[in-house]
Order: sequence, then structure tokens, then C-alpha cells
Amino acid sequence: MSAETFNYLYCRNGHMLYGRGSISDGRCQRCGESFLAACENCGAKLCSSFISHTYFTSGEPVDFPSRPDFCRQCGTRFPWYDETLKIAPDDFWARLHPSVAGVARKRFEDGHLADAVEAVLKALNQAVKQIVKQRTGQEYDGATLMRHAFSPKNPVIVLDDLSADSGRDAQQGYMDIFAGTMTGIRNPKAHDIVTIDEARAIHHLYLASLLFYKLDERR
Repeated sequence: MSAETFNYLYCRNGHMLYGRGSISDGRCQRCGESFLAACENCGAKLCSSFISHTYFTSGEPVDFPSRPDFCRQCGTRFPWYDETLKIAPDDFWARLHPSVAGVARKRFEDGHLADAVEAVLKALNQAVKQIVKQRTGQEYDGATLMRHAFSPKNPVIVLDDLSADSGRDAQQGYMDIFAGTMTGIRNPKAHDIVTIDEARAIHHLYLASLLFYKLDERR
């Protein structure tokens, strides 16, 4: 996978428009709202670019930035804040982490359910691998990577307050979930021809979304 720079904007409802070149500041094609380049209260510019590895087959980014709810400069809520609390019951993709939706949506909607899950878990593996390599210079993969990254004894990626029993338990638990997801879900799909139904694919995508959001919360 190669790394590229992508530019992006959010519309007032929080939908992301992204691309490699300049981004139009017209209307969102999903909801018709205008895009925001800066906080409407204080004028602070919003982040507008991110670097991500891309898939060789599609050229699409693997990693997406997390959408902020508040301006870092003045603390004002962005217009989409309430929208995140009132997602329509059938708006499945809006409930998922952007990295999951970005990788899986087309595959899922084209009927390639197992491929959608496999691609998302490969993206999760790559996101953790990149952090570990940046911090240690070492490369691991799959369950070995997850146990090295999130080990409660000497973690590369800290997910909770390790000075407290509850934090250490959370670190241990998420390490097991990350590792188990690689061993029990990603590996069989990578090594065998696996067919799953839509309900099972949705469950797996929600699991991947939870882990992406937890990774975003790292300390």
C-alpha cells in the first residue's frame, strides 16, 4: 500500500467529501447542505487534509480522520453535532466509523459481504501496524501485532488508565478482542472462500467500527 494526501470537507450535516485534488465548496450530494471550511463562531479553520495508505485495487484511502464535534479553538458545537445523536434507524453507514464505511460500503452494497469484512479488518490491522512501526520501528501482523501493541504489561498503544485496576482490565480485554478478531474473523476469510449472510456481515462491521473508535481514543 502507498500513502497519499487527501483533502476533505464536512457538510453541515457531517457528511465528508474527500479527494486528491481541490475540493468543491458547493453543496453536499447526499443532503444538499453547504460545506464548512471554518468554525462559524470564531473562524478557526478546520483540518482539511489527511495522509492515508491506499488500496492498490481501488486507490481509496484506508484510514480516515475522526469527525470532531466541537471547535478546538472556541469549543462551539459544529452544526452536525446534534445530527450524530439523531441518526435515522436505517442510516446504517452513518453509525459506523468512517474508516469502516469508506472501505466496506461499495463492497457490501455490491453483494461482496465477506470481502467487505475482510477489507475492513485488513485496514484495521494496517492502522495498528502503522502506529506500532512509527513508535518502535518493528513490524508484526495479525494477532501477534495486536498482543504486542496492546499488551497491558508493556503496551505500545495505551487505551486506558493503566494506573487503575479497571484500566488494566480494559487494556487486557481490548487486546484480547483485537487479537481474537484477527484470528477468528480475519484469518479464515483471508485463507478460505467464506460465504456469510448480510446479518453476520453487519455484526462484523459493527465490531470493526468499535475497534476503530477505540483506537482513536488511544492515549
